[in-house]
Amino acid sequence: MKNKPLSAFTFFLLALALLPFSQVSTAQSQEIEISLDRNEVPRGETVILTIRVNEQRQSMQIDLEPLTDQFDILGTNTSTQIRSINGAVEAWTDYIVTLFPLEEGNLVIPELDINGTKTPAMEVTVSNTAPRSNQSDEEVYLEIETNKDSVYVQEQLLLNIKLFYTINGIRNPVFTALELEDAVTQAIDPPNQYEQVIDGVRYGVYEKRLIIFPQRSGPLEIPDILFRGEITNSSRRYRYGSPNIRRITAFIEGITIDVMERPSTVMNDEFWLPTSKLTLEERWSADPNSLQPGDSVVRTLTMSAEGLDGAVLPPFSPTEIEGFKLYPNPAEIERNFVDGAILGTRVESTTLVAVDSGSLIIPEISIPWWNITSDQLEATVLPASRLEISAISGETPSEQAIASTEELEEPSFEQPALNQDTGSDTSNTQTETEFIKIKAAWFNYAIAAALIIVLFSIYRLVIAANKTRINNYLHGLKTQRTNNSRPSNNERTAYKQLVRACNRNDLAAIRNSLIIWCDHHITTRSVASMEDILQQNEAPALQEHAAVIQSILFQSNDNQKNESSFNAKDLLQLIAQLRKEKLSAQKKQQQEEQYSLPPLYKA
Repeated sequence: MKNKPLSAFTFFLLALALLPFSQVSTAQSQEIEISLDRNEVPRGETVILTIRVNEQRQSMQIDLEPLTDQFDILGTNTSTQIRSINGAVEAWTDYIVTLFPLEEGNLVIPELDINGTKTPAMEVTVSNTAPRSNQSDEEVYLEIETNKDSVYVQEQLLLNIKLFYTINGIRNPVFTALELEDAVTQAIDPPNQYEQVIDGVRYGVYEKRLIIFPQRSGPLEIPDILFRGEITNSSRRYRYGSPNIRRITAFIEGITIDVMERPSTVMNDEFWLPTSKLTLEERWSADPNSLQPGDSVVRTLTMSAEGLDGAVLPPFSPTEIEGFKLYPNPAEIERNFVDGAILGTRVESTTLVAVDSGSLIIPEISIPWWNITSDQLEATVLPASRLEISAISGETPSEQAIASTEELEEPSFEQPALNQDTGSDTSNTQTETEFIKIKAAWFNYAIAAALIIVLFSIYRLVIAANKTRINNYLHGLKTQRTNNSRPSNNERTAYKQLVRACNRNDLAAIRNSLIIWCDHHITTRSVASMEDILQQNEAPALQEHAAVIQSILFQSNDNQKNESSFNAKDLLQLIAQLRKEKLSAQKKQQQEEQYSLPPLYKA
């Protein structure tokens, strides 16, 4: 019988059978090789780190944490190969790591611990001499725009980062997080997405808008902006049911903005408001000229400033006005984004109670501010006004008590007449006849009948005729009660929702619930995002938890693993402590207001 040559499949099974013996022989002298696809890379491109273990390993422990100091880990992949040459079977496993350099210069890939074996450190040189993208400049590139090259300290600086692309289907766009020292940064969400034709080419534009408030004079360094994303390469076939994904990168060099200090003329002023426009508006709840002593009216003043956050606008309402008692309400602070710029608003309302009559003066309000357009000091003035408080009409008690004694007549009293027949006093008889006993049971029945008739009339004329309106009113009350119990409108409901999210350890739900609860708890600003929590100073202890949640949700590739590492119990303890402190402060304030309320009228 003639021997047949071994088929490829039979050879593969033989190799698998010999594999355990080869593992035993190579385990004693395990070899680990580490290599880079290149040692010099242009800024904005990736470098591939390959770790080869010369044996087949089903589970390998590799700590990649040391790489995150100077690189972003974009992805990892594993490849195992078996080869037989002249009967000798070789097996190795490649661990492929895609790294994105975070800065220029000589970067170091440190030693890595692989199952107790240390790999040697390696150096990568990142230069700034390459194109701005790993695609052609016509496909993907970045631009930076600012509204000014120089600004005053605490003046608004508008920064727009634009990504231009002609490639369809960009996924997972990520930009460098902008962290500036001595500056407050606020992102305007959501980003703008539109199309633009440049030199006859239609580009898609992804625009990220930010507002920066420098807090210190001198040069403000805006670092290089890096972008990375993914595209689907439709020219290649689908592999294992998923499209072939290719990573793209782009970067642009940073810029320097000159931050000027206050002008010398306002260097020592109490307030510094660099803005292009500042307005003051006054509104009364009723006609203030119709007041009498003891009447009250609410005066509402609104200050609006373009290019400033409402939190930096100073208090401006008068604390004393002659002839009135003042009861101020807490200020309402808002910020809105109009045409990519910030508009800050501060609303102050005060209840004025008139205690004097006559002509009373409401004093002038003058707010100085620096006009960044004309580069000069200006002031917005709300002129003084005069109110006429009328006296209470009617005679005084002293006038009512005065009467002329000359006009008083002496009263005449008739002597009672005696009945000649009986000799008794006729006045006693008249008095007795005034008291007549009446049986009034029928009167009670009449009252009951009248009451029934009134109730029936009310039902027919009011309730039955307006049944639809009454039902609508009751439905409105029910809807209002439902709306009031929503987390966005009720702090207690928002707290319960946050507790449930923490008990489930659901980070996404914790993030959303924490934003809603903080909007109730924090009174100095509106909270609509995690960035608002990070930038507020009313409860700084929340910033650390918010930063951890953001880091786990948006910077980690293994959210499920990190969710178990997040300690939701500590967050709940902090929230409970903050609620307790705020409740105690509110009770103390109520007690102080109760016992220190000034008198309504002057003594």
